[in-house]
Amino acid sequence: MRKILVLGSTGYVGSRLVQKLLDMGYSVRAGWRTRSKLEAQPWRNRPNLETAHVDVLNTTQLREAMKERDVVFYLIHSMYSGKEFEEMDRVAARNLVSLSDEIGIKRIVYLSGLGKEDDNLSRHLRSRKEVDKILRTGKTPVTTFQAAMIIGPGSASFEIMRFLVDRLPVMITPRWVRTRTQPISIEDTVLYLVKCLEKPETVGEVFDIGGPETTTYHDLMRTYAKEAGKKRRIVVPIPLLTPWLSSYWLALITPIQAAIARPLIEGLSHETVCSENRISDIIPQKLLTIRESIHLTLASIDSSKRTN
Repeated sequence: MRKILVLGSTGYVGSRLVQKLLDMGYSVRAGWRTRSKLEAQPWRNRPNLETAHVDVLNTTQLREAMKERDVVFYLIHSMYSGKEFEEMDRVAARNLVSLSDEIGIKRIVYLSGLGKEDDNLSRHLRSRKEVDKILRTGKTPVTTFQAAMIIGPGSASFEIMRFLVDRLPVMITPRWVRTRTQPISIEDTVLYLVKCLEKPETVGEVFDIGGPETTTYHDLMRTYAKEAGKKRRIVVPIPLLTPWLSSYWLALITPIQAAIARPLIEGLSHETVCSENRISDIIPQKLLTIRESIHLTLASIDSSKRTN
């Protein structure tokens, strides 16, 4: 299975996945919606790469993009598309299922979010779980990876934390700062995604993926501040600070829009810790610690600033 389609190729995870797949010799077709984002990618002129303009809500475009592909990486969600994002996610997932069966795709690989369904999940996480269920209604086998915060430059949840710590020596925060989480580096996430192609035992399975440490968002902020050379931040949790109020507070302090921040904040209030670790036996790798992940992220941000 050497011919790959990446849907969401210009996104945070997708752009790095395309690079890694090309480095490992796969033939990649990168699905894109916004030309400027495609043109910003360093891999856009690489050998073994095709590009396809595709909106997953448009079955004609999606069918053309999927033709002659063995595997589809599905890295799309409509959280940034407004209030109706859940229905858009449903339609897109159904389109993918129908066309995968029609064309004969051998496998779908999907990146979802950590969180137990009985925990009154946020709309964002519920939608991720629902998409996984829809993808599994077809004949094409699905491999699903469930991750919490992915640490790396460009990760929305990580960027929220970074902006808060960089800009506020004293933070009045919602109580989700005490929530336990198990973040994973973008490097380790991409390795899991790519290496599963070589492991037939991952076909049809759902895996939790996380780094080697469990922490709270409060401690994550403290670790980030230390790695970034900031003075220790004072965090004051306020129980009455709702996700709705928090989103507007974040919009004032950071470049993150309230409409984007709200579903992310709702997700942060739920514990996101791996409930199983089977993937470590199938794809063994030395996982980066939180401190190592943040260090690499800051180095990448610094390098990007110097280049630009």
